[in-house]
Amino acid sequence: MLIRVFRAKPKPGRDEELARLIQAVSIPFVDREPGVVGRFTGRGIGAAGDEIVMISIWDDLESMKRMTGEDWESEVIPDERLAERIDSCSVAHYQTFE
Repeated sequence: MLIRVFRAKPKPGRDEELARLIQAVSIPFVDREPGVVGRFTGRGIGAAGDEIVMISIWDDLESMKRMTGEDWESEVIPDERLAERIDSCSVAHYQTFE
């Protein structure tokens, strides 16, 4: 299984809007994908500030590629309204220990 960690820093003053859009758009977008084993989404506390993180667990790389396409090491922003509210974002991938 694979772990995909997406992190987004909202533009100043846009954190509430971004959080609402993630709930309305990004969460359903990821959850409906075949091969998703689980997904956790949260907002930063303490030193993490207003960052938002989405951690998704996938059966395998091929399952994840159905969502990301061949450029699986890049961020997927499923709606332009999200991009307008994100200051910076990143994605990282991990192989689970079996």
